[in-house]
Amino acid sequence: MKEIFLKKLENQLGLTRSDPTSFMFVKALAETASELIRTEWNGTEKTIREEKLRRVYYFSAEFLTGRSLRMNLMNMGLWESAGELAASYGFDLLELLEEEPDSGLGNGGLGRLASCFLDSLASLKLPAMGYGIRYRYGLFSQAIEESRQREKPDAWVDKGDFWGVERPDDFRKIYIGGHVHMSQDQKGKLQFRIDPSEVIHAYPFDYPITGADGKNIGTMRLWEARSPQGFNLDLFNREEHIPAWSDDDQARSLSAVLYPTDQGVKGKHLRLKQQYFFVSASLQDMTERFRRDFAGDWQKFPEQHVIQLNDTHPVLAIPELMRLLMDREGLPWETAWDICTRTFAYTNHTVLSEALETWPVTFIHDLFPRIAMIIEEIHKRLENDLSARENGNSYRIIRNGLIHMAPLAIYGSKSVNGVAALHTEILKDSVLKDWYAVYPDKFNNKTNGITHRRWLIHSNPDLTALIDRGIGKEWHGNPEMLSKLADLSGDSAFLEELKNIKDRNKEKFSRYLKKETSIETDPSSLFDFQVKRIHEYKRQLLNILNIAGRYLDMKDFPGREIQPRTFFIGGKAAPGYFIAKEIIFMANRVGETLRKDPLCKGKLQLVFLPNYRVSMAEKIFPAAEISQQISTAGKEASGTGNMKFMMNGALTMGTLDGANIEIFEKAGKENNYPFGLDTPGVIEARSNYSPGEFLSRNAGAARILEAFEKGVFGPPEDFAPLLGHIRHNDEYLVLPELEAHRAALEATDRGYADTMSWQKKSLLNIAGSGYFSSDRTIGDYNRDIWHLSPLGSSPK
Repeated sequence: MKEIFLKKLENQLGLTRSDPTSFMFVKALAETASELIRTEWNGTEKTIREEKLRRVYYFSAEFLTGRSLRMNLMNMGLWESAGELAASYGFDLLELLEEEPDSGLGNGGLGRLASCFLDSLASLKLPAMGYGIRYRYGLFSQAIEESRQREKPDAWVDKGDFWGVERPDDFRKIYIGGHVHMSQDQKGKLQFRIDPSEVIHAYPFDYPITGADGKNIGTMRLWEARSPQGFNLDLFNREEHIPAWSDDDQARSLSAVLYPTDQGVKGKHLRLKQQYFFVSASLQDMTERFRRDFAGDWQKFPEQHVIQLNDTHPVLAIPELMRLLMDREGLPWETAWDICTRTFAYTNHTVLSEALETWPVTFIHDLFPRIAMIIEEIHKRLENDLSARENGNSYRIIRNGLIHMAPLAIYGSKSVNGVAALHTEILKDSVLKDWYAVYPDKFNNKTNGITHRRWLIHSNPDLTALIDRGIGKEWHGNPEMLSKLADLSGDSAFLEELKNIKDRNKEKFSRYLKKETSIETDPSSLFDFQVKRIHEYKRQLLNILNIAGRYLDMKDFPGREIQPRTFFIGGKAAPGYFIAKEIIFMANRVGETLRKDPLCKGKLQLVFLPNYRVSMAEKIFPAAEISQQISTAGKEASGTGNMKFMMNGALTMGTLDGANIEIFEKAGKENNYPFGLDTPGVIEARSNYSPGEFLSRNAGAARILEAFEKGVFGPPEDFAPLLGHIRHNDEYLVLPELEAHRAALEATDRGYADTMSWQKKSLLNIAGSGYFSSDRTIGDYNRDIWHLSPLGSSPK
């Protein structure tokens, strides 16, 4: 390792410096790890190819990988050597790791789940490949200016991509727009040829995903868009300098930003083109490899491939595979459709109607005319299959001029799964009820999970060492063995050390936050976190209003004893989501008011965490004592942040929603703080709910809103849009659940005062968290859907 490192560092130094900067050192270290990984990586690919192993291909619009250097060094057994190298140059390895950029390839839970799954697949030695887009600027880098979110480019590759290996020989051509020409061959068989108006080249970059022992390396292949014309020298020589770049700039916009704003037609077109771009490139990649390795025996395609569609973003893969099989390989419709329906599996991640994607038929016709023809044919055949059933409208893929992607996914897949027990039941009972009636055997549940290697072993080494002393290290390979910790819940010395570790992690986070934001926090206070994407159904507003209410109580009763508490809220709002941005603004204004009031010092604080990301999350979860998971019951599919908090010993203060329910089951309701309405209760409450009427008879809720309108937290007009919205359109029952949320806050205040009881609850949460490892989730997928043989085992 040292020999390779010195060569890499020498290349970094060149002729300009004698001593390396911290960034030079980290880059050389990453290049060293990459070279050492390459041998195992090539070996993994060779084994899969030579043994013709069945493989899962995970299609996802997001992969929120975060930093990879620490994981790769530890998985490859290089951590101690790297630490010694750093020390020999006067560096601290942990501090150096901060130089690695967070890869801007995702936004929230969907992308982080995909990354956890790739980690578990590699660690369990299951043949797998992730396919997605190499976004140059990610979603965005969030800054807070004058209390408001400002979006800035997340230029994560500007200093170089530490891990991506470009494979230019494997580029694929993507056809956009134009016309379809139909003809007949000599046997009367229809043939289709696309005459595109635009051609995009998709260039692949491969990223290694190291398994737990470094002996199996998975692959994440991400596509970057480029123009085949590239730079136009003729225009440049005619002094038309800016137009000379226009073709390339237009092409590269496809892979520039995750989820571009789609309020206008151009934005919607770009999103749709992104989705087709990556699934078409990926399927061309797969089919070309298959043709090479299996001499075009297409009946074997489903035996060798299973494609897992991560939500509806990649669902255009179904008609695209039909196109490739029919138009390029000459297969008849029936054969191609049989192959598709034995290859695809679909994961649904939402019950929100706005997140179940639909696209105007005209958009598909304009951008992908051949795909539009195939979807219309799929639609007709579905209607014929189900023509005798009642509620025929419910089964249509095309309805009211829109193509509904979830029905297309269900009809074209062999498996449809939800991601938490409650979520799957809601899909079966309401959201996809009619489809479940027709295809009950397709539906199944796969409760989400997280990789304990990143979210406990790597991000919380002190807690890991304590667990190792308590139950041994075998749980590293079998996280459900964490349940043995329950036997130590009566060991006062163990509980005391658990508290000491949490205190040290809180102090570390306070130091990090001061360096990051200049905000000082009190690590002796109760640390309460709500970090996730900002959305109305996740109800950050519920939390903010009750923090404001707590402040008003302090003003009314300044001498009353109060449990010191620091509330942290973090997350990004989609650039076009006005109300979510107003929620961020309110959080910052309330936080500023509390910081300026001497009455709150050492008692009450609200901190909005700017630019919440994976590297920040790795510091948050070890420091957290309360995890707020307060979405409206029946709206959160699962959640995975709740699992990361639990695994690090935070107690869940949450609603009966998503995976919260299973967390309460595994750790015990008595060891957490469930509150609020369940899903049937939400449905009933909504049936006769009027925000105005509720406020007229609920003085406590009205008092909080009136405080904003009277200028307690700043000019009243600043809050008018958000308060007007909640007064007239409280879709997610924020106001009716204020009191239940407040009672839960007060219950946690009382619980925290009993230190040893709190630590026991914390330990029992860790003990119950092993079930939520993504290793278990991947095992469930493999048992029920994928049927993969691990590398090194005999084929099943």
